[in-house]
Amino acid sequence: MSLLSGCIELGVVTDGSSISVGRTSGGYLVDGKRLPDKGEGFMTREVWLARDNRFGTDEMIELVTGVARRLVPQMKGAKLVIGDMSSRHGGNGLANTAFHRSHQSGRDTDVVYPMRDAEGQPFEADAMHAFDGRGRSHDKSNLTLDVPRTWLVVKELVSAPEATVQFIFMYEPIAQLVIEHATAIGEPPQVIAKARRALRQPGDSARHDDHMHVRIYCSSSDREFGCVDFGPMELYAEREAEHSQLLQLVNNVVHESPTRQTAGLAQAAVSPSAASLGTRTDRIDLRGWRIH
Repeated sequence: MSLLSGCIELGVVTDGSSISVGRTSGGYLVDGKRLPDKGEGFMTREVWLARDNRFGTDEMIELVTGVARRLVPQMKGAKLVIGDMSSRHGGNGLANTAFHRSHQSGRDTDVVYPMRDAEGQPFEADAMHAFDGRGRSHDKSNLTLDVPRTWLVVKELVSAPEATVQFIFMYEPIAQLVIEHATAIGEPPQVIAKARRALRQPGDSARHDDHMHVRIYCSSSDREFGCVDFGPMELYAEREAEHSQLLQLVNNVVHESPTRQTAGLAQAAVSPSAASLGTRTDRIDLRGWRIH
């Protein structure tokens, strides 16, 4: 069997990597990847498994699994609960449009808010519960929004190396609670500022008081095949600048003496695999790297 697959929609031959085409509303998904029903640090309830809107771009799947895995030590045993993503091929098919106006091109996913039960203990969400501006559930469940853990999720999303988050749609009073908590515990101002730019309450859909809706930017390769971002681009530009800075650091290091290479790589705080880099730094995949 050939390792290449024909992509009829785009008139090209792909290697099986995902392609997000068009906007998140009015687009579609080619060779999307399915998120496992559960994994390290995350799970999905039956209500969303039954819909099978479990597909996303390579970057989106890596983002969800990477964020969940890194949050395990901080989440006190309660996993992230992931809701709808896109249908297998995206688009506006019944499986998607019955529940969403967007989620059409593999770059959206719903994350249920972290909660605490009536005794104040971390609670693995059984469903989406709507919360008021003070973080209290509207129903009779006596659940409360876990603001500290919600901040941990937001912080990890906006800092994640796998993909650049454009929006985290969230009810504005809840967003204010989250930002106030981050400020009170002394989180870095630049991280808080990045989170504040990503947190938005959409004006043309539900107010998102029962879940977070995460959207990522088009990857640079998907833009070549018609992926379209809609809305502010500053977080994408910021991430691209960080990547350019890191690429320049690595480029400088690989042209220095072996002793200075070791010191330079340690200073750049890059991944251990960077020690084996060659001189073709223009082909380095930076998704798994961060500047500290």
